Amino acid sequence: MLTVTDEATQYLREKLTKESAQGAFRIVKGEKNYRATLDEEKEGDQVFEHEGENYLLLDNEVGEALSSATLDVRKSPEGTRLNLSPGGPS
Repeated sequence: MLTVTDEATQYLREKLTKESAQGAFRIVKGEKNYRATLDEEKEGDQVFEHEGENYLLLDNEVGEALSSATLDVRKSPEGTRLNLSPGGPS
């Protein structure tokens, strides 16, 4: 299962609150990489929740592809960004 760091959990939850978003972020496979979009929970999703609130969704295909990956945040001059690393936690 995808590992989500505490920092990434906090970042995603704050973004959802700031945007007054309904649903949660879903990681989807694009042409060249993965990206996060807002979506509602669907049957069969892997659901990540904190304090009873969903903040991240993965369908089976993406969940399987990212099963040993880690989602974290990275600070850069452009701001804080999500960072998906292919290996497990270091």
